[in-house]
Amino acid sequence: MMNRILKFGGSSLADARCIKQVSSIIRSRLQLGDELSIVVSAFKGVTDALINLSVILQTGAAHERQTLALIQHHGSAIDELGLGNDSELYSCITNLTKQFNQTLSDFPHEPTEFVKWKDELLSYGERFSACIISAYLNHVGVEAEALDARQVVITDNNFGDAYVHYQRSYDQIRIYLNGRGKLQVITGFIGAVEDGATTTLGRSGSDYTASIFGAALNVDEIQIWTDVDGILTANPNLVDQAVPIGELTYEEAMELAHAGAKVIFPPTMIPALYKKIPIVIKNTFNPDHPGSRISSRREINGEVAVGLSCVSNVSLIRMQGAGMVGVRGINARLFSCLANSGISIMLVSQAFSEHSTCFALKPDETESAVQAIESEFAHEFKLKYIDKLVIESNQSLVAVVGEGMQGTPGIAAIIFDVLGQESINVEAIAQGSSRRNISFIVRDADVGKAMQALHNELFQRKSARNGKRDFEDSLAIQNLSNSRV
Repeated sequence: MMNRILKFGGSSLADARCIKQVSSIIRSRLQLGDELSIVVSAFKGVTDALINLSVILQTGAAHERQTLALIQHHGSAIDELGLGNDSELYSCITNLTKQFNQTLSDFPHEPTEFVKWKDELLSYGERFSACIISAYLNHVGVEAEALDARQVVITDNNFGDAYVHYQRSYDQIRIYLNGRGKLQVITGFIGAVEDGATTTLGRSGSDYTASIFGAALNVDEIQIWTDVDGILTANPNLVDQAVPIGELTYEEAMELAHAGAKVIFPPTMIPALYKKIPIVIKNTFNPDHPGSRISSRREINGEVAVGLSCVSNVSLIRMQGAGMVGVRGINARLFSCLANSGISIMLVSQAFSEHSTCFALKPDETESAVQAIESEFAHEFKLKYIDKLVIESNQSLVAVVGEGMQGTPGIAAIIFDVLGQESINVEAIAQGSSRRNISFIVRDADVGKAMQALHNELFQRKSARNGKRDFEDSLAIQNLSNSRV
């Protein structure tokens, strides 16, 4: 018998058919004797619809059609699941609908209150979902009840991307669940501050909720159920023959997630890592597939990279000037002013001379970053110590990730040789001290070609031949070529 958290995302809850499949998975695990808690996202498309509704309300346009569509969407699922006569569900949905309409009526007139109000609005997706799914589980013979995570997950007031107070939340979770015999169907994505105001944990935060509950309950395993067979070696929209990764470490998963892999929300790894709880990514619609297992260690088995990841449409800002050379504290001032403006840096690259520092960030933060830098270094710009900022848009960040890279001499040479053969220009390069990640910037127009070429070299040739021998042969050829120059 194992104690597990099972989290089901929106793609697993798209309609009544999907909910029935989720119920089948839960029942099969219970029949095997597993002790379970369930975390659910909003139904597929609902969070996006709520975000769109918040935008409509900001503009002052009529929103009744969109509001009715959301209510009817959940009502249709209830009817298709055969729950139309469930009095407890009717009471739950009626109360939620009243609260939902009240929240719409309470649209704030002060712009500073909007983000707080928006978190309250977005919470209804998960609250409707947990209510309906717990009712359906009861309908098919599984004693279940919905748990609004706001009762036990305590956060700060950083609305939209709240920080979780772990120990206090763990204590509240344990106190609440002590002695409860029913299966808990928990709302993902949401928490609350001390005064009860609703917060959200970031987009895809339901994964994070599963990890928080898993750590609090010291479960044996956290399962994230989605619509793919695990974390893939690359984005299948860019790369042919991308395949699921069988095993990877927490660190590898975090590197891939931060560099654009969409399967798992990066903060999810934090509670699980400290408690050493494995996370397994599984496919709701192919439940017999083993999926991807994330844990503290794995066998390298000769492979160099475990996966490729990318983020497109990023901006690259370059700050350079003769007045930067040898001046202490330039980078400290640069990154402090960006941090104080709430700007997150995706990649940093600097020449040894300190003449130039460049960094990548999301395009919607570019204007704020330029304003912050120009304000901080106004004196240096005026005296021409620092040149005018160079901004390059339409760039992509690509990351090659794998624990095996640490023990493979020349892996960077192979990566950039592959790009050179494809005539792809690299705008910036960064490699972490862990040596499990080499990241670089290329143009958006080249990212598909870069990803496909690297995947061919690092994964398809590996499977066709014999792991590292392929790379050793490539290195030998490179060394021979260099000796003839």
